[in-house]
Amino acid sequence: MTKRIMTVALVCVLAAPVVLHAQVASDIVPRRITLPNEHLAKEAYLTVPKGKWVAALSYEYEFLNHAFEGEKEDVNSERTVTLNNTLAFDVSYGVSENITLNAIIPYKYVYNTREIDSALVAGTPGIIFSDRRGSQGLGDVILMSYLRIKFGDIIRFGDEYYPTGDDGYDEYIRRGPDTYAGRRQGASFALALGLRLPTGSTTQLNENGNRLPNELQLGTGTLDPILGLLYHQRHFRLGWGVSGLYRFSPSENIHHWAPGEEIVASAYLSYRLSRNLEWVNQLNGDYLGKSQSMGQTVENSGGSVLFYTPSLVYVGAKNFTLQVSGEVPIYRNFNTVQLSSNYVINLRTAFVFD
Repeated sequence: MTKRIMTVALVCVLAAPVVLHAQVASDIVPRRITLPNEHLAKEAYLTVPKGKWVAALSYEYEFLNHAFEGEKEDVNSERTVTLNNTLAFDVSYGVSENITLNAIIPYKYVYNTREIDSALVAGTPGIIFSDRRGSQGLGDVILMSYLRIKFGDIIRFGDEYYPTGDDGYDEYIRRGPDTYAGRRQGASFALALGLRLPTGSTTQLNENGNRLPNELQLGTGTLDPILGLLYHQRHFRLGWGVSGLYRFSPSENIHHWAPGEEIVASAYLSYRLSRNLEWVNQLNGDYLGKSQSMGQTVENSGGSVLFYTPSLVYVGAKNFTLQVSGEVPIYRNFNTVQLSSNYVINLRTAFVFD
């Protein structure tokens, strides 16, 4: 009997470092981006005409099961998988030719599974069981304002909005929409100001009644300012631009936890294939600073990911657009062992209303 107890204890001691090492990967979702997904339709925020409403519905699916430490892939010994699903209603209004207001209301579904050795929790080695946990519901609502500080003529995709007297209008009419897919446009710059509201729940529980890790909660529970700058320009079939948004948390939530600062930046080049189709190539960088808990820095958090994001935009009518995007990570650098995105798929459809 004594020999058996010693064997069990030895197995527990040997298994604990492996399981605890993977536990870090299980409980931390590094790319917990709470900023608006500015990878999609940045140009749309700069080109909402005065008095117009743009309502959009987007869906994002993110799959994570690769564990990384620093820039190197690590062993995901618990076979941990996290799925992030976000369905968002996005509405914008052109207050004037210079100001656009935007609200993003997300519904989130976060699901995590992992395999745990019973030696860690019951003292009986060799029994592997699956642990499933997750949450779904309203996420953190984001309110944004975009102030165009310098801009050329407002030009939407296709011929939705061509102001009288524009120097490209006559050429557009003469050649016809099928051969003249695009026009010149002056540079557009916009200053972005916003808030991320603490509307998402931070008290989601697992099946045993224990609170889920912060990274699996629907919200962060903090009221965070957002600042940003956007630039866009078009020349006939070509379009290009860069943008960046920055969010920080000045205070902790009720659980004495605050998410790290976030920076989302991108650069893109687009080419209009026809009047109805546009191909977009983007590089998107996501940076997350280390979180704070009980006034202390959480070392197992934070990191950077660089994505390549191709997109295809379809315009079916003057008031309708559909965008399909895929994000593939091409560089990662995380603090300690964390899960990384394998890929992200985005779908977005938008309608323009008077």
